[in-house]
Amino acid sequence: MAKNFKFNLLKKKGESLLSDVGLFFNPYAKYIIIITQLLVLSVFFIKIVLDQSIIDLKEAIDQKNQIILASQTMTQSNNLLLDKIQQTDSILRNIDESYKLISTTLGNIPQSVTINRISLQDQKLILFGQTYEPEDIQKLQKRLEKKLQKKIKLQKIEKEANLYYFEIFVAQ
Repeated sequence: MAKNFKFNLLKKKGESLLSDVGLFFNPYAKYIIIITQLLVLSVFFIKIVLDQSIIDLKEAIDQKNQIILASQTMTQSNNLLLDKIQQTDSILRNIDESYKLISTTLGNIPQSVTINRISLQDQKLILFGQTYEPEDIQKLQKRLEKKLQKKIKLQKIEKEANLYYFEIFVAQ
C-alpha cells in the first residue's frame, strides 16, 4: 500500500521583501501597537492640558478686561466727583473769604457811620453809607486798610445838608 506523496523541496521564487519584513516584525507587533497607543494617548493628554490652559488664560484675560471696563467707569465717575468736590471747595473758600471780608468790615465800622447798603461782587466789597463827620470816613478807611491789609478806595463822597454820603471800595 503505497501512498502517493508530493513534496516540492525546491524554493519558491519571488517572495517579496515585504513579506520578509512582515515575518520579522510579527512577534513584535503587539509591542509596536502598545507603544503607538501610548504615544497617541500621551499626545492626546498633552493636547487636552494645553487646550485647558489656553481656555483658562482666555477666561483670565476676559475677567481682567471686565475689571478694566468696570474700573474705567468708576474712574470716570470718581473724576467727575473730584471735579465737583473741587468746585464746591472753591465756592466754599470764596464764601469763607467773603464772610471774613464782610465780618471784618462790619466789625470795624465806627458808631457814627451808618451803612446804607453793601455790595459784594467777585471778592470786591462796596460800602454805601452816611455820616455827619468827614473824619469818620477817614477813620473807617484807615481802620479797614489796617485790618484787611487791602487797598481801600474812597470812590465817592457827597454832602447833602449836614450828611456826608460816601462810597468805599475794598479791592483784593
